[in-house]
Amino acid sequence: MEQEFSNSDLLSFLAAEFADADLEGKSDEEVVRGCVQASLAEWHGGIITEGWALLNTPDFPWQQVGDYANRYFDSEIEAREWLTNILEMLENCLRDRPRRDPCA
Repeated sequence: MEQEFSNSDLLSFLAAEFADADLEGKSDEEVVRGCVQASLAEWHGGIITEGWALLNTPDFPWQQVGDYANRYFDSEIEAREWLTNILEMLENCLRDRPRRDPCA
C-alpha cells in the first residue's frame, strides 16, 4: 500500500496545501476553503475518493499522512480523525461551491 500511496494525488494535496499552513497561521478549514476552485473540482473529487478508500484500509499509513501534511499525530486514530475531518470539509466546500468560477 505504501508504494501505491507514495504517488497519490492525496499526498500531493496534503503537501501542497497543509505543509506550511501552520507557519502561515491558517486553520485546516481556512486551508480547505482557500484551495477549492471549480476548475479543480474533478481533481478534488479524486482526492476525496482516494482519501475515503485509504481510511478503509487496515494498513492506514498514518505517519506518512502526518509527514506530508506536516502534522504530528500521537496515534493512528488521531490521524484517521484528522483526515476524516479534512475530507468532510473538502466535500462540503465542493458541494457548496458554484459549478463554475464566476471569474473564469
